[in-house]
Amino acid sequence: MNTLYASLLPTGDPAPAAVPLLALLSGIGMILVALGFAAYAGRRRLGWGAFGLGALAWGVSVAFKFAWAIPCNPPIYTALNQAMPALCDPLFMVYVGGLTGIFEVGLVALLLRYTRLGKVAWPSALAFGIGFGAVEALWFGVISLSSTLGAMVIAVVHPPPPEVAARLGNILWVLAPVVERLAAVCIHTCANVLIFYAVKTRQMRWFLLAFGYKTVIDALAAVFVHIIGIDTLGRGWAFESLMILFALAGWLGLRWLAPRYRALPIREVGAPVARPGPSAG
Repeated sequence: MNTLYASLLPTGDPAPAAVPLLALLSGIGMILVALGFAAYAGRRRLGWGAFGLGALAWGVSVAFKFAWAIPCNPPIYTALNQAMPALCDPLFMVYVGGLTGIFEVGLVALLLRYTRLGKVAWPSALAFGIGFGAVEALWFGVISLSSTLGAMVIAVVHPPPPEVAARLGNILWVLAPVVERLAAVCIHTCANVLIFYAVKTRQMRWFLLAFGYKTVIDALAAVFVHIIGIDTLGRGWAFESLMILFALAGWLGLRWLAPRYRALPIREVGAPVARPGPSAG
């Protein structure tokens, strides 16, 4: 038993504060979000190949983003702080959001533009977007679940502070990451379908919309994490509320895109649309 926290317990209390079982719900819930979207893709027969490529694209784009961010972010922040100390944090948050636009939108756009993947029909485009978001939910869910199980084991020797245990036992705290992953899958799906639509129509505005959509969301996330903070229930759910609004916008965007995407002529990207010739006679 950790003597520091043992001194805080009432005399005769049989056990120190422990990590409650409810805390497991965060990880389990995020994994269920991933499996639920995968089940939807399978039930609708959207295509497992495109779903898997979307999951792979998430892994590659995030790997490239971290490969850039780990060595480059500290000197960039230092340079901004020296040049514009008053604006350093807001500008750096925009930069962080921009990295998501560059790597998660830009790299996917390049993949679609220069491969046959950019020519697929609506079900495959939707499956790609769902796969992109679902694998992220699965990743965070596995990390959360393994971390919580590890904390439960460690708590036998080093029990957490009572306030930490109380937070882990609060259903509103526990469900927040699940809601966030549910919203994030909708956001990822809409953004990726917008990239497909941009490539299919060869209209830059849809790419810019996807780029701006993800950039703004990640910039706001960085503001909440590093400036505003999410250390209280109110602040945490204020951020989740924003995520829900962006997810709703993404869902409405998918509803708007579906009939327009399906109506596009089936042709090679960049090839001219066949037009009827003049009538004979």
